[in-house]
Amino acid sequence: MNPKHDEVRCKNCGALLAKLDETGLTIKRGDLQATVDGAFRVTLVCYAPRCRSLNILNISTEPRGAQARAVRTA
Repeated sequence: MNPKHDEVRCKNCGALLAKLDETGLTIKRGDLQATVDGAFRVTLVCYAPRCRSLNILNISTEPRGAQARAVRTA
């Protein structure tokens, strides 16, 4: 994981859900790792048993000044 990244945290409890950098959105849980790049919408349900909040983000890693960005839509 690149040291220059943004943490994607649950809007309700603050749990770390993913990391976002210029290579894409990376989700790691146990031995599973997934990285997605481009422009897309992602919905993540918080894994914390007492939270389970729905987090919706619009993600774009496409060149716009070479910055990855996430915009929370809900």
